[in-house]
Amino acid sequence: QLCINLTNERLQQFFNHHMFILEQEEYKKEGIVWQFIDFGLDLEESIDLMEKPMGILPMLDEECVFPKATDMTYKDKVLAQHNKKHPKFSVPSMKEVKGMEHPPHFNIHHYAGVVGYNVEDWLTKNADPLNENCLDLFRKSAMPFMATLFEDCVPAGPKDRKKTFQTMAMMHRKSLNALMAMLNSKQWYQRRVRGSLCE
Repeated sequence: QLCINLTNERLQQFFNHHMFILEQEEYKKEGIVWQFIDFGLDLEESIDLMEKPMGILPMLDEECVFPKATDMTYKDKVLAQHNKKHPKFSVPSMKEVKGMEHPPHFNIHHYAGVVGYNVEDWLTKNADPLNENCLDLFRKSAMPFMATLFEDCVPAGPKDRKKTFQTMAMMHRKSLNALMAMLNSKQWYQRRVRGSLCE
């Protein structure tokens, strides 16, 4: 869920920048009388909370490397790093979580609203590499489509395993960065000039 929300935040930031900031700058260039409006839509703080060094996801990746790490050691580190120190981070009160089966350990204040996160099983899910035996089985599949999907997935040898270890969060961020680079490489929005309704 955190990766999905990070993606939403980055895409919303892209949209807001193009639709609100750049459009108003275009008005100014064209000499249109316009008072700049601050839409208050800067999402950088919440994105940084999730992505930057010592952010939620890099801390998760770091914790996946430590053999004795647990979900609770991760939670404790996140709380120590961000609680009452970051404007987009909060801890739910006991009253808010009373009676919940899996109460959130912390909240992130996203563009769309506050989302609570429970970190149970995060380390296991994040460090879940595809088993080499499974990769081999998929590559040798009698189903051509399955074999094609996994033909480029070559397991690392014992010496390379530490160098190539990638968590799910790392792979997601890499994919997200590629998407954002592609979106930023082109002009996606076209302005439409509409004549007077009286014409």
